[in-house]
Amino acid sequence: MGWKLDIAEAQESYLSESDLWRLTQQFLMHSTHTTTYKHILMKSLLESIAETDETGKITFLEISKHVSKIYWNLVITHGLRQVNTKNGQSSVEKILINFQEIHCIPSNWNFEKLSTTHQNELIKLINTVYKKYVYGSFYSSFDGTIYSFNKKEEWIKLVPSYLVFFEKYKRILMNITNYQLSIFLEKYNSSHLMKNILNKVEFVSARHSLVEFKNILLLHGQTTCFYCYKKLQKIHVDHFIPWSYIQNDVLWNFVLSCPTCNTSKNNKIAQKDFLYNLIGRNEQLNSVISMSSYNEKKLKHTYEYAIQNGFKIWTPKRTY
Repeated sequence: MGWKLDIAEAQESYLSESDLWRLTQQFLMHSTHTTTYKHILMKSLLESIAETDETGKITFLEISKHVSKIYWNLVITHGLRQVNTKNGQSSVEKILINFQEIHCIPSNWNFEKLSTTHQNELIKLINTVYKKYVYGSFYSSFDGTIYSFNKKEEWIKLVPSYLVFFEKYKRILMNITNYQLSIFLEKYNSSHLMKNILNKVEFVSARHSLVEFKNILLLHGQTTCFYCYKKLQKIHVDHFIPWSYIQNDVLWNFVLSCPTCNTSKNNKIAQKDFLYNLIGRNEQLNSVISMSSYNEKKLKHTYEYAIQNGFKIWTPKRTY
């Protein structure tokens, strides 16, 4: 049984794009799932691609940040059950509900509202469940082709062909994952909780406040709009590569903009001149703040993959 594996190497075999689609669809649409564990891991992997290093490696704790946020918002904030029975609870649900009761946390608090101490405590608790049960089982669901992993050292290393595949088709894969997760939840939850279920699942990881990133960028000298160069009065924090593609909040993808540019840009991607401006900005920022997941090659690839995923090019109306 896959979940019992402690260490495993990815199978060394050539995988065509058709093979990758077959294995991914086999997992998403034809596997038997008793909990949402694997759905959430798939969603978290797609979200955390921006945090992998140059070899495709990412730690269990980095993944568990995404897993914990998703689960808290689904289970505590939205009250959604995560197992295929009407009465039972998964280990993750028990951890979350017990944690909420011990610390007297209101049910309408999303993960963001928790203190950093509480967030980190939860991440570690949920990591123990995923480490024990999920990484090995998920590995087996893809016939051992998707990643290598080491439970003792707590990391996975995605196979390069999967990294490219996930970025190339991220928008489609995230939509399919959200849809399959919604179908599972619909089967085992009361009908009144299903209102806007796809919307709840899709935006379960979205941050409600970007003040932290605004303050960092202001502190390090961004006082004009990144796009039109107008001096900032009212400040918007913009995902340079749209959140709906990257599904992550990383400092190297944030810029400050004026309301006019941010509203006009909306869910589009800025023309290539601004990519090179961002690369220059990140070089300066990286010299004073460690951005461990950042490298120029990754940013360029993510930009190109976002365009391949259908995001329109945007140009500001005015420059100064």
